[in-house]
Amino acid sequence: MEIIIAGAGSVGFNLAKTLSVKHNIVLIDKNKETLNHIAESLDIMPIYGHVENPEVYQNLLDQSYDIFIAVTDSDEANLFATLMADDILEVEKKIIRLHNAYFSKSSIAERLGIDEVIFPYATTAQSLKLLLDFPKANNVKKFRFMPHKLISIYVNQSSIERVAQINSEQQVVVGIEREKNFFVPNDDELLEEGDLLYLFGTDENICSLSQELNQNSPQKISKIAIFGANTLGVEIAKVFLETKADVKIIEKNATLCKEATEILKNEATIIHSRYIADAIYNEENIKHADLIISTSRSDEENIIRCLEAKEYNVPKTIAINNDTNFYDLMHKLGIVTIRGPKTMTYYNILERISSNATMRERHYCGARGTVFMRKITFISQKETTPLLEQESQLFLVREGRIMAFNIPILLEIGDIIMLFTPTNRAQKVKNWMQTL
Repeated sequence: MEIIIAGAGSVGFNLAKTLSVKHNIVLIDKNKETLNHIAESLDIMPIYGHVENPEVYQNLLDQSYDIFIAVTDSDEANLFATLMADDILEVEKKIIRLHNAYFSKSSIAERLGIDEVIFPYATTAQSLKLLLDFPKANNVKKFRFMPHKLISIYVNQSSIERVAQINSEQQVVVGIEREKNFFVPNDDELLEEGDLLYLFGTDENICSLSQELNQNSPQKISKIAIFGANTLGVEIAKVFLETKADVKIIEKNATLCKEATEILKNEATIIHSRYIADAIYNEENIKHADLIISTSRSDEENIIRCLEAKEYNVPKTIAINNDTNFYDLMHKLGIVTIRGPKTMTYYNILERISSNATMRERHYCGARGTVFMRKITFISQKETTPLLEQESQLFLVREGRIMAFNIPILLEIGDIIMLFTPTNRAQKVKNWMQTL
């Protein structure tokens, strides 16, 4: 595909790095030094200039483009760049990142003909809100067309010994992360203390199962402490306040404290503290929180905040993961890890590029696992032969039931095919899914 990326920051660079392997990439940025450095290591076409300047696009008139992606740090620049691209170039699909949640409630994206809009702060906050329904879970992912979810849970003090004891028509194990390694297990796999288990199934069944798998995490989350009154911290507070949770925000910057108080209309307790000390945990009762979330842009700081909380026996800690290099360390330390806004944007855009009207692609376990979903919208007169791929699992979801898809079957309208695989084997199984 022919793809233009406006903005060569961390998101734009990582997108260019990943997509340039299979696609032709044009990368636009106002920083010439950054562009030259990227062009030395990646097979891309660098264009120097401001992304909202119409003259920048004059050199790109010789062909049409499949996708235009605007991911600068400025909402205004992204909107103007998309407007310029739409007016000057022939672009089939436009994807944009916007930080300001106001735009999610306006029709500006629709009026500009933008196909996909990523709101990273809101998306990160909503992913955390799902944990209220699954307090034992590390992470929760929803899917289109079905009530089933993909949930990760640490195994501890469990009487369940094998994967076969879990798999049923209501839930299945679709991945295990063990000592930094990820794999899709078979029924005979033995569970080990400390395994991070990935379950696909319905809410009620997984909630019940999680009580058996994990006895350390809280039974309910109602008291939440957030370290950081930055944009992300405030956005997270908003979604938790909607559920009537007791929310406290700890922030060392007095200006951010004042802004958070105004935005949240005094519904959350804002604590201004330059230092994190015993007084914060004891006098402000932070040690009695069910959940602590650290939202700094520094992964090192997030790790330290979570480790401090563990010393005070806070039952659940979450660190925002901004740099994927810290992902394994966070997991090893037993810290729940949620993608930060930049990482969230990167993966969301990749998933939307890889997906289409009939097939969706999602990533899990730090992108080491991939799930493909295909909804059947036609009737075939022939049975479909399943793909029996080593290290992958194929399921058919019919009328809410999860069935192993390991023999030829006559598919019906409304059936949903789910294929879980390690990402390093994803291309082969994706090719099969596309033939259905």
